[in-house]
Parts: sequence; structure tokens; C-alpha cells
Amino acid sequence: MNIKQLRYVTAILSTGSFSSAAACEGVSVQAVSKAMSELEGEVGEPLFIRTSSGVSPTPLGEAFGSRANKVLAEFDSLERFVRSHDRGSGMGGRFSMGFCMPPFQEVDRYCSLVKVVAERALGCQVEVLLTNGDDCVEELRAGRFDALITVGPIKADGVVCGSLGTMAPMVVMSQDNPLAKKSELTIEDISTCPVLLAPDFEHFNESVCMAYVCRGVTSELVEVCDGEAYRTFLFDRNGLSFIMGSEFLGKLEGCVVRPIAARDRLAVPICFSTLAGSGLSYLEFARALVKMKILS
Repeated sequence: MNIKQLRYVTAILSTGSFSSAAACEGVSVQAVSKAMSELEGEVGEPLFIRTSSGVSPTPLGEAFGSRANKVLAEFDSLERFVRSHDRGSGMGGRFSMGFCMPPFQEVDRYCSLVKVVAERALGCQVEVLLTNGDDCVEELRAGRFDALITVGPIKADGVVCGSLGTMAPMVVMSQDNPLAKKSELTIEDISTCPVLLAPDFEHFNESVCMAYVCRGVTSELVEVCDGEAYRTFLFDRNGLSFIMGSEFLGKLEGCVVRPIAARDRLAVPICFSTLAGSGLSYLEFARALVKMKILS
């Protein structure tokens, strides 16, 4: 029995499937399946009932998972203590994270959420600052940030990028926009209005806006540079803006948010990036996010 097997058990219990657990732990489904078979062989009884629609724990699996959570909590606490001590010696306990997201209304709430998750995962105080897609990699290399969180992956020399999970975009519009009467939007609906393209946020545009263009959205794409232009775009032009994590942002003044229809919905990766050799792993954050049920 080992720590990896315990992590796999708790991930399976959290997600309800071997494949989702494998994605959370950054390993193959085969690795999780093999580890569970070996663990069940050691225990002497099945921990999970496998079906075509997923897995469910046996009574022993439930009890085992409860105890595994306690063991992992102690183990994670020990790891955080070691990391915090190490950073306290070399960095004065400072950890700075760049959050690369267009500055839509209430985005500071999202920064606060990222801070909570990061501090839980790292066991030290974390500063979360907004940055943009044009500058974030150079800021990481220059040491302003120890890590970055971006909508979509970063591909740059010397940068290690991993997915924390996925999130489905939603659409912001004026409450007077004719589409506001709909409970959800299709690609055909979105195509009837201009769509915001955020300058200086390449990862967001590529992973969300351009991804929907590839899926069939034919809207005019309009770059909007500041808050005044943003309001004009939404209220005077009946424009639409893709947004991430709106459920964490609270009410947006004068606007409504609508989900995208299931058949047209994209799962956009939320990524964690560090410099190669930094010793930080995105898996720490992925595990914290799974426990807090923030990402899929």
C-alpha cells in the first residue's frame, strides 16, 4: 500500500470514475486501474463496483476512503510544512501568482478564490495579481511571478504547463439584449451578435473565442480595450462576451449571464504554469480544486 494508491482511491470517490481520477492525478487510466487491482489484491476484497456508467464504492471502499482521506490530510500537511520551510529559507515565505484573465466585472472575486486554493495547496501565503497574455511569460521568467494560471495552455521554452481541470464558458450580455430572453444560447444564437475579443489575452482568445469560431460561430470579433468601450459594446451594440467562472463572480451590473447549450458547450482547460526546474507541481492545485469542486 502506498500514497499514490490512497490518492487514487480518494480521487475515484470524488469524481465517480477511473478516467476522471486519472485526469486529476495526471496519470493514465491504465495506471489507476492497475493500482486499484493491486490494492484490492492486498486488501483481499473489492473497493469499487465497476459498471459501464462508472464506479461506485463498496462498503469497504467507503470506509477505506474515509481513512485514506485522514492519512492524506496528514501527509499533505507534512509536505506543506517542508515546502513552507524551504520557501521561508530561500524566498522569505513569499509566493506570487499571476492570474491571466481579461479584467471583466468583479474579476477580483476570482483572484480571491485563486488565493484561497493556492494557499490551501501550498501551505503558505500567496499573492495573486492580474496579468495579461502578452506579458505573463516574461514576468514569470523575470521572477515577478512564481507561477501562472491561464485560460488555455502556455507553450514557451522553459515553461512547464499542466491542466488543473476544465471549465465551461458562459456568455455575458446586456439585460436588454434580445438573447437575454433565452435560458441558454446555441452557436446559431451567438452568431447573431458581435463577440468581444480581448486584446493582450492570447490564451483566452485562442482557447475560447477562436475555439468557438472553429465550432461554427460566425460573429464579428471586436477588440475592446477599456471599461468604457466594454459597456458601449454590450449596451449599444448588443455585443456578447465570453466569461469563465461567472458563478463565483456575483451579479454583474446591468448584465445577465447565460450558459451555452450542452451540444455546443466547450470544456476549456484552466492551466498552471511554472518555470522548468522550479519543483512546483500543478497536481497540488488540481487536488485542491477537486476537493473544493471548482473545476471539472
